[in-house]
Amino acid sequence: MAVKRISVHCVEIEDKPGSLRALLSKAASKKVDFLGFVACSSSCGSGCVCLSAKNPAALEACAKEAGIKATPMTGFLISGADKVGVAAADLKGLADAGINGVAGAAMVCDGQYQMLIVVSDSDGDAAAAALGA
Repeated sequence: MAVKRISVHCVEIEDKPGSLRALLSKAASKKVDFLGFVACSSSCGSGCVCLSAKNPAALEACAKEAGIKATPMTGFLISGADKVGVAAADLKGLADAGINGVAGAAMVCDGQYQMLIVVSDSDGDAAAAALGA
């Protein structure tokens, strides 16, 4: 398992068609380039997007200019060979340390998996230790 610590910012958006596109278009207009993002609906009229920018300061400046609250979080990119139960095994350290994830996503491509786990910034150092980052 390879683990890389990354900067993540979470923002709230309206839960309606085009909201995510509008956010990403605004970022693109300011030349913010992303490593990735995870978005989900909260089913109460809003959604949450966790964004990892290649240049976190550029994302922060874009959000500030647009009047968007971007909450700093800590993310971890975990990768390795795909096998049954690998994600559960890789998350054991976080569970054993009592660290709650804020968001997560995983994908398998060509026998390799990539997982993004986001935790609160205050849990970042403990999560890094638990994951061996």
